[in-house]
Amino acid sequence: MAVSPSQPRAGLAPLLRLALLPALLVYLVALGLSHAAGIDAELVLRDLAQTCQHPLGVGLLSNLGYLLWTAAAAIALFGALSGVTGARGRHRQLLLLGGGFSLLLALDDMFLLHDRYVGSTFLYALYAVFAVALLLRYRSLVPALGGLSFPVAVALLGGSVILDALQEALPFGYNAVQLVEEGFKFLGIAAWLFFWWQAAAGASRLSANP
Repeated sequence: MAVSPSQPRAGLAPLLRLALLPALLVYLVALGLSHAAGIDAELVLRDLAQTCQHPLGVGLLSNLGYLLWTAAAAIALFGALSGVTGARGRHRQLLLLGGGFSLLLALDDMFLLHDRYVGSTFLYALYAVFAVALLLRYRSLVPALGGLSFPVAVALLGGSVILDALQEALPFGYNAVQLVEEGFKFLGIAAWLFFWWQAAAGASRLSANP
């Protein structure tokens, strides 16, 4: 249920139910699963760069990519569920789907689901189908909310995936292909975040003229 901005949740009970208990559950489950896998708790709790003794710049762009994915998910889900934007109907559906999809992309990128646990071909095909279906299902809303930012994001991210799939067949060195591939990906994530920011900000405007 959407929360009215004029009636914010207050008191200890909502804090426990919506913030502290879910966070505690995630904390305990992560430690429990790690223990079952034989991973020392210290390795789970400490920062990866600290554990591996790497300098600050190692993995910097990858870490920034996680933050951008997560920001897109947070903005879209907040826009759909908070009631602040006034999103409803198809606008709210779009934000919910986009927020959930962005969260999945963030988790995939953070934990390398496409490389280690689920086939990259399957996941990339699934992502492409979902993105195209989203564009077609909300073909009137997407350009009205974000102009060209959504198709530009999809094109950049798709270009990154294509380069990744074809890098062994291309007449360039691995490092050169990686530079372009990761550049496409980073720019694509930035455009993706920009679209969902536009979508959340514009929902209140469009909801007045459904």
